[in-house]
Amino acid sequence: MKAYLVTKNEELPDISGLHVIKIPFADEDTLYVFDARLGYLEIKGREKIMEFIHRLKNEPQTSQ
Repeated sequence: MKAYLVTKNEELPDISGLHVIKIPFADEDTLYVFDARLGYLEIKGREKIMEFIHRLKNEPQTSQ
């Protein structure tokens, strides 16, 4: 999975594997996720992004 966070905030979440792109004029935080299983996701808003990350951390891991 590849994940990119577009943000204008100085305070950045400490999430392993997350690439952060800081853009001063970004309207709101947006997370772009590219995953073979999930496909392409675009999640807008810090609250929704944190909910998504929380779900990923708590989801049981399956081996391929």
